[in-house]
Amino acid sequence: MGVDILHRKQVTMSKIRRSFVRHAGVVGFVFLIQFFILLPIVCHTLPFSAYFGITSGTIDFQQRAKMLNEERVKHANIYFKNKNGNESLRYYHSIGNATDMYLAVAIVTVRRSGVKTGNESLGYVLQTSAGIDSFARSSNFINRTFVFICNVDSKPDMHEEAHFLETYLPFIERYGSSSFKVKDMQLPHGNLTYNQRHHKNTREKETFDYSYCLKVAESFHPEFILMVEDDAVPHADLSSVLKHSLDYHLVDKAKSTLVKKKFSYLKLYYPEKWQGFAFELPRALELVSFGCVGGGVGVLCRFLLWNTNRRRQPLFQYFLLGMIIFMLTAKLVGRQNILELRRLSKYLYQFRLAPGCCTPATLYPCPMVEPLTTYLTTLPSPRNTDLAISDFVRQTNIPAYQLEPNLFHHIGMHSSLGSGDKDAEHFVSTFKFI
Repeated sequence: MGVDILHRKQVTMSKIRRSFVRHAGVVGFVFLIQFFILLPIVCHTLPFSAYFGITSGTIDFQQRAKMLNEERVKHANIYFKNKNGNESLRYYHSIGNATDMYLAVAIVTVRRSGVKTGNESLGYVLQTSAGIDSFARSSNFINRTFVFICNVDSKPDMHEEAHFLETYLPFIERYGSSSFKVKDMQLPHGNLTYNQRHHKNTREKETFDYSYCLKVAESFHPEFILMVEDDAVPHADLSSVLKHSLDYHLVDKAKSTLVKKKFSYLKLYYPEKWQGFAFELPRALELVSFGCVGGGVGVLCRFLLWNTNRRRQPLFQYFLLGMIIFMLTAKLVGRQNILELRRLSKYLYQFRLAPGCCTPATLYPCPMVEPLTTYLTTLPSPRNTDLAISDFVRQTNIPAYQLEPNLFHHIGMHSSLGSGDKDAEHFVSTFKFI
């Protein structure tokens, strides 16, 4: 009995080996075409794909990033030159004086330290402001979205880009003047104002700057507040996707009437370099799901391409081959590039729990501002703003969410903290923002 079982197993394995050998030529041909011809052709211009790093050795990323930035600055300048500054200010001030504001957008800006004189005008806040102004006037948010420049530079008069934008957008300066009624804000648990507070280092100042702009936005009593750093440019899909998310994802569907979900914030940007496949359960399952689709395709190909009248053979080998090919393809193309397919429809954007890092573009419900700013301004020792906000979320146990793919592009190759230029290859993507 045992010998018969062993013999049957050996016969089965022999059949499987012969089957694999029979189709080895076809499999090899598929691998050759897929991974050495098709993918290199399609992916060699896609950042974050494996082929981008291999075939782009001759590209001057620094020069290309600079060229793309200059093109966007040119478009932003044209955008504002075609606007009437007085009409724009009247439009926003009428919204600011209304009692039913839906969204307040604070563009937090500061001069870049350590930038050479010849490159002083990087145009970051100019691009961001053009994109945000266009978004605020879209059909989904027009007449109920207030936008203002929050200049937190310690020498606001030297911030030339911010001063140029004062002709078109309301503004407030933490250490200067304001175009609306709000000027200085009181700090919690003390008699000092934000203007009077002295800081231990740049990190602490950054946190207080962020808190200050949040408080100014809160003073208008909107339903939501969008905090945008001056090097975050909105994607063209921001209006439709954000409205869909606020109307459907952030509504408690268990209730009989529409009730807003309680949440800490909605993150609209997370660094692309950390959005790839990783050893995390959700992303590992994503990769496996691609493999399962590939397995199904492999089995389908078995029935379509080979004579089904032959002796039946195990199908798992075709499933396994399809799974391997699709998983390798997904890994080499890069999750970041696969996510771009979700932009085909606002319904395809992925809504998930947010990681802690980074604050370029974040939406807050107005009731969260008071406890959050109190926490940020009473920390016993200076911390990175994003990490402090993440700690606040953990302590309050109020969930925070994220949308993928990003609804903002990070253009700040030169950091506002004066830490030098970032890797230029992360800033060579082309996109339309106005």
